[in-house]
Amino acid sequence: MQEMSVADFASNSQHPFSLLKIIGGWGNVRMFRSLLAGTYTAVVVGISATLVASALWGTAALPFVLGSSLGFTIGSLRWYMSAERAALFDLYRYPSLLRLHLLANFPYHGELSRNGVEWYTPSRFKSSWTLKSMLVAAWLSAQPAIEDIQTRTESEVVAGYTVDDYMMDGNREKEE
Repeated sequence: MQEMSVADFASNSQHPFSLLKIIGGWGNVRMFRSLLAGTYTAVVVGISATLVASALWGTAALPFVLGSSLGFTIGSLRWYMSAERAALFDLYRYPSLLRLHLLANFPYHGELSRNGVEWYTPSRFKSSWTLKSMLVAAWLSAQPAIEDIQTRTESEVVAGYTVDDYMMDGNREKEE
């Protein structure tokens, strides 16, 4: 039997704060952002409705409930619309990656598996609210891979700079 050390698991191990990653929206479960956006808007709209209602009628319980409910709905919808735009943009940039995540998240949806990567276009997904909803879910699960691609791309750009580029902004000649 082969003995393994802790170093063998270093690249595959979870972040020590993986629960915080999930709750904070840094892991695969990013729907928590929707809850945060909705809750924040619910608090702001609910308290605003409370202030107005207490000034007008002297009571504010029902206006707070209605205002916070409306606020949560508005905040969640705004988050979803923002996520939808980002998912469509990333579908244009990374169609193969999002196809992979769509197939993994929705294996029962035959239309997704029957078509090649050329079928995965933003215009096709804009045409159906169900396709957009599935795309957002796949986009959320693809976030670690998308962030990895962006980090590697940024590293390549940074590696291309020299000390002279940094010191002289790459456009000016050195003064002596």
